[in-house]
This record gives sequence, structure tokens and C-alpha cells, in this order.
Amino acid sequence: MVEKQPEKIKGALSKIVYKNPDNDYFIGRLITEEDHRQITVVGYGLNINPGEMITATGCWVNNKKYGLQFEIECIEVAVPATEEGIKKYLGSGLIRGIGPVIASRIVKTFGLDTLNIMDSHPGRLNEVEGLGKKRINLIKLEWKKQRDIRDIMIFMQSCGISTNYSIKIYNSYGNNSTNILKTNPYRLIEDVAGIGFKTADSIAFKMGIEKDSFFRIKSGILYLLNEVTDSGNCYYPLEDFYRSAMELLECGEPVIIKAVKELHDEGKIVTSDNGNGRIYLKQIYEDEQYVASALAGIRDTKKFFDYNPETNLQSESQIDKSFQQVNTDLIQKEILRISVEKNIELDEIQTEAVIKAIYEKVLVITGSPGTGKSTILDIITSYYDSHSCKVMICAPTGRAAKRLTEATGKEASTIHRLLKYQPKINRFLKDENNPLDSDLVVVDEASMIDIRLFKALIKSLKKTTTLILVGDVDQLPAVGPGNVLSDIIASGVFTVVKLERIYRQGGKSRIIYNAHRIRDGLFPVIARNQDTDDFFFIDRIEPDEVVELILHLLIKRIPSSFDYDPLKDIQVIVPTNRGVVGVNNLNLKIQEQLNKNNTRVFGEVTGFKLKDRVIQLKNNYEKEVYNGDIGFISETDNEMKTITVDYDSRQVQYDFYDLDQLSLSYAISIHKSQGSEFKCVIIPILTSHYMLLQRNLLYTAITRARELAILIGSKKAIGIAVNKNIVEQRFTSLKELLKKF
Repeated sequence: MVEKQPEKIKGALSKIVYKNPDNDYFIGRLITEEDHRQITVVGYGLNINPGEMITATGCWVNNKKYGLQFEIECIEVAVPATEEGIKKYLGSGLIRGIGPVIASRIVKTFGLDTLNIMDSHPGRLNEVEGLGKKRINLIKLEWKKQRDIRDIMIFMQSCGISTNYSIKIYNSYGNNSTNILKTNPYRLIEDVAGIGFKTADSIAFKMGIEKDSFFRIKSGILYLLNEVTDSGNCYYPLEDFYRSAMELLECGEPVIIKAVKELHDEGKIVTSDNGNGRIYLKQIYEDEQYVASALAGIRDTKKFFDYNPETNLQSESQIDKSFQQVNTDLIQKEILRISVEKNIELDEIQTEAVIKAIYEKVLVITGSPGTGKSTILDIITSYYDSHSCKVMICAPTGRAAKRLTEATGKEASTIHRLLKYQPKINRFLKDENNPLDSDLVVVDEASMIDIRLFKALIKSLKKTTTLILVGDVDQLPAVGPGNVLSDIIASGVFTVVKLERIYRQGGKSRIIYNAHRIRDGLFPVIARNQDTDDFFFIDRIEPDEVVELILHLLIKRIPSSFDYDPLKDIQVIVPTNRGVVGVNNLNLKIQEQLNKNNTRVFGEVTGFKLKDRVIQLKNNYEKEVYNGDIGFISETDNEMKTITVDYDSRQVQYDFYDLDQLSLSYAISIHKSQGSEFKCVIIPILTSHYMLLQRNLLYTAITRARELAILIGSKKAIGIAVNKNIVEQRFTSLKELLKKF
């Protein structure tokens, strides 16, 4: 038996086999200094790279699967002391602009003095053969950046922060990072994605900020309110908030009340106590107030329309004619003419929706997929076009905008692009002072819009503009704060047309039929039907069997039976990220089977390969890619530390430091699928997903399928989901505010 006695081992790190960028855990090969043996070392290391000399303190352990390993408890890193070590160090991907070839040339030129020259005389890099001015400037910049990062990471390590976050902190604050952290570590919560109050609080404690510090209490309150907002709420009940704040900050209620009052006086939060005490972030409070007032203002502004039924030309004599006075018969005749031209037959409710879109200033059209929303929009926009009206159509995401373009034949854009968002100054160019020049604005997938984005949209509209909101209120609500579409409908002060008749596949689509049953709390019809072949259920209970079946269906059975491309046409949609039948494990299993390419990003550090299908995890307005956009890795460059993703033939480049914005997307969560449609979806549903099995999740997953939906799992799990109607309660004020107008 190997004795677990702590000992020190010194040597050169020859290779990193695996590294987790989130927590710095790594597996490496070390050449010992004493006897030049190659050993396996495992543990947590601070930004270590091949070629570096390390002194590791730890114990030998015998791993059942991998054999004898040295488990590191403490590690000290020194710069390489040999030419070979320096060459490996520089060529490891540490410095953007230096790969193995360039590293060899630099070391050949400067030998053992290489690192000293790069520190003190980087201008001498022009002595290296084949290095141009542009490359030299890049290397100088990156070398200095790495030195600064190393200093910051050493400081951060003492405060319990991972390497990955250290790099993010540096990217946020630059050379001022340490000063900012020492002055106000709570800034990290707002400025650096992934850092919460507890991490910032730990740093603050080490910086000497006491637990009873009023500065800490106020920072904690703002953190809690941001958490409330991030979970979809616009406010929180005051008494409940006090209890949460006391628990987080470990202090009494009087201190919390005093801090809340001070933040209110500073204009950072708003509290109301009219029998139902509430606490808001001030900006969210103002957003709801503005939206309610402005939306009512648009509704109450008369609509004018220049209508000449004989010529369809504008007529000055009719400019002052109220739109509501236009003859309905003439409008219906024109709707019929457009419908015939497009070979579309509208039913009574659809015709009513089109007429209301012509009469009303604010209209909501709601219904599930397959009920004709896109068909109606095609007729509505064509009608407005025929009267020389300016029409703009948009959606919250790029994928939803693309589908809208395909449905109407009109160019659709994301809301951010429509409003000309400028990420560098964090504002929209289109607002009340520079409004959209449009007679009609149509917003599809409106259930996905939060209160902040909706305010920006409303600010950009003239009061004379007609606004049509289209969406499915039975889907999951917006990721951000508010429940805009539901609140507008529930207020009862705007015209709403609800579509219920199924048109997809002549009304025989089992996908839509079962989606409606699930929405209404009924078990879906899973028995085979000879008349329809778009919905299937396969009974499996064991998670490993479900995974194997998903791989078989995805790679062999579905492509051969339906002629679908497994990379482009089929999407696996999963309730949860974790577990055997979770997004993370399925992505790795599918990647292994579908992508045989060996070109990896970071050598072997992360899981991305050339040609991988990936999904954008958050909005990046500068790159114009949005949460839920799916693309393929078209290029990797380990020397320049970049990858390029192809989004529908648009090439977007990412630095390696930005790769936390991406994830594999062979399988995605139901939340990430919202706003998208796929030819075929495979949905595993097991009782092990119990915590996430609920009606609107299953409804959303099934309605992502355009042509084929396959459920794999147990009837019991489906029953749990159908019977669990957890409508997410969000604390919003918009509905009651709208009722006042």
C-alpha cells in the first residue's frame, strides 16, 4: 500500500493532458528534476503552462482507473530555466501571436536570455527572423498583459478567485484591477459575469471590510435586488425582502431598514408602502411606469389612413379622415384580394385579426404554433404595403427574426438591430428624440421580451405608429424581468385575438394536437396513428438506454427514414443540464459520435473541436450574436488564440477568453430552445428530471418541432409534467398600471 506522506517533487511540466478552465483543476505530465522520470500530477494550479518548472507538495495516490498519480496540495511555479523549457513555455498557447514555430525562432535568437529580453527589451523582437511589425506589437501587448494577469491572479488566488475569473477581472478593469478590488470588491458583482455576493464578500473580508460595515450592507441589498430582477421579477414584497437580506447579511432588521432608506434617498431603489409594501430597483420601477403610460398613449392616439379603394394611392382630401370611418366592406374586399393572390384562405377569426390589425393602434395576436400567426402577418403586412405604409417587423432573437423573414417575405431584424443598439456606449440610437419612421411595427415572439427591452422599443415609437404584438403566452416567460405579453393581455385594456384552430398539416398535426392537450392538462395521445407520422413516443426507463437510443436515432435511424441532416435538422432538447440524460453529458456523447475532427481549441484543455455545433449563451451586441443563436466552428487558431463561428454564413470571431459565451449545442436546454424551431426534435423525459418536469416546459419543447417530435422516456414522467401546472409567479406592476389608463 502506498504511504500517503506529504512530500515535495520538483520538475518541468512537459504536457497538460486536461484542464478545467472554471476551477483550474488539471492533469499533467511532469519530468522530475531528480531522476528525469515522467509522472502524472493532478490538482489545482494557477495558470500553469508546459515548460514551467514547478515545485509541488502533495501525496501519492493510486487511482483505480488511471494508476499512480501525485495529488498536489500546494504548487509553486518558476519560469523555465532551459532553452527547451522556454521554447515549450512560449509555444504552449500562453501568448497570443506565438505558436511553436515562432517560439523556436525567438529562443534560437536569444537563447536563455529570451524571457529577460521580452520583459525588459521587447523591442529587440525585430531581430527575430520572420516577425513583422504587426505581430511584434501584438506579442509585446500580450506579454505585458500576461505579466499583469499573473500578478492579478496571484493576488486573486490569495482571495479564493479562480484563474478564469481573474482573466475576466483583468478584461473588465485592466491595470487598475487590483486598486478597484481593494477599494470596492462588490463592484465585481455587477461588472464580472458569474461572480456573486458571497465571492465578493469573501474578498471584501480579506480586504478588511467588516461584516457590520454599512457599505457592505448596502452592497448586499443591491445584490439581492439584482438577483430578484435576474429571476424575472420587477419588485419584491418588502417584508419578504427584509427577511432575505437579514439572512444573507447576518444582521438585524433595523440596520436593513436604515440602509434601504439611504439607498432610496440616493435614488438607487424605490419603496412603496400603500398596504402592499414593495421594493424595486429604481430603473425597473421607472421602466414599468413608462411602458404603461406610453403604451396607453399610443392606443389613444387616433389612427389616420389615406385610402382610395380605386387606385390604392394616397389622397390628400382624405388625410384627415378618421381610420375608424373607413368602410369595412372595402377593407374585407381588399383582404380577400390579397388572400387570393397569395393562395391563402382565412377563417373568420383570422379575418377578424387582420381587420383589427387595420383598425386598432395596439393589437395582440396570440396562439400556439400551427394556428396561422405567420399567415396572418403575411396578409397584414401586405395590406399595409399596398397602401404605401412603412412597415417594420422584428423579433427578440436572430433565429426568430430569420423565421419571421421566411414567413412574411419581408426583411425582419432583431429588436436591438432595429433600434440601432450601440454596445460601446450601451444605448439605443432610436428613442423618443430619434423615433422609428414606421406606420406599423410588428413584434413576433413577444412572450420573450422583458420590461427593459420593451421600454426601449416603446420609446422609439411615434404615437401615430401601430403596434402589433404576436406571441404564445403558454410558452416560458422572458428570461429578464417582467411578464410583458401576459400582463398586457391580462390588463384587459387592449384588443386581443386568440387563434386556436390548428392548420399545420391540414389540422392533422399530432405535434400541435398534443401540445394543446398538454397545455390544457391532458395526457398526450402517444398511440401510433396511420394518418400522422410527426409525433412518436418511445418507452424507456433506464438513463443509459435513453442516451444510447438518442445516439442511434440521431445518427442512423432518423437520417435514413426522413432524410434529415443530424447536424442541421435535428435538435435534442433536454429539461436539465446535469445528469446522465442532461445537456452536458449528451453533448459530449453526441460530439464523440458526430464530430471525428481532432483539431481542438487550447490543444486538449476545452471540449471544442473544429466543425462543432455551438450555441451563444448570452447576448453579445458588439458581435451581433444573441442568446440562443446556433452556429458551427469554422476555424480555430491556437497561435492567435481565436476561433471563428459560422452563423448562417456570417463569420464571428472569438478570443479564447470569450469562450465562456459558447457551449456545444448538439443538445440544448428547453429554455435555450425558446424562440427557435427545428425540423425534428428529440426530447428525453424521465422521472429523474422530476424537479424540472412541468407543463409549460414540455409544451415549449414539443412546439419547437416543425415536422417531427420524438419523446423518449417514461409515461410516468410525462404524466408528472402534464399534471404539474406551475405558472411562474412573477412580481410585476404592469398589469395594474395599465388598468389605470
